[in-house]
Amino acid sequence: MRIIYIPWSKAIELCYRLASMVLDSGKRYDTVIAVSRGGLIPARIISDVLGVEDLVVLRSKLWGIGGKIRSEPEISIHEPPDFKNRKVLVVDEVVDTGATLTRITRLIRDLGADLVETAVVHYKSTSSFKPDYYVEKIDEWAWIFYPWSFTETLYGLAKARGGDVYEESLRILREIKASELYLDPYRIREALERYSS
Repeated sequence: MRIIYIPWSKAIELCYRLASMVLDSGKRYDTVIAVSRGGLIPARIISDVLGVEDLVVLRSKLWGIGGKIRSEPEISIHEPPDFKNRKVLVVDEVVDTGATLTRITRLIRDLGADLVETAVVHYKSTSSFKPDYYVEKIDEWAWIFYPWSFTETLYGLAKARGGDVYEESLRILREIKASELYLDPYRIREALERYSS
């Protein structure tokens, strides 16, 4: 499996490039929706750059630990917001299959939004959904290893390989030449153990 490792410095740069693209479009949005959990950091940066105070978090679960996929994205929202007559920008870190953004944009339109557009850091060309804004297009399927899901991703990749999860995790980190690690090996082990229990 091909893995694209994104350290924090590059992730933040990509988020600001995405925010700049949206800003340069000249469009104004009333609401930014962060698709949790992967879209939280990009959405916060974009809402800041655009000056959009209304940042709504919507939880979507399509991928599980270790890459297990559900047949349909499970969507949940803490407080049902009023999107009637609003211009909404939905932000996630990646569009992979397209199922999540397809379902969310349909839901937001059904709730009365005038405009629903999407922005992602990475657009996989294998997706059935093409976002309105994206920074990088990935033509060959790869697992993108974002820094904000470090332990979850590491656990899933190591578990899929079999063997000792901790040892496999260290091997993976060496293989992808991981940099900007903010956990020492002891804490990496402790964090991985929380996923296995």
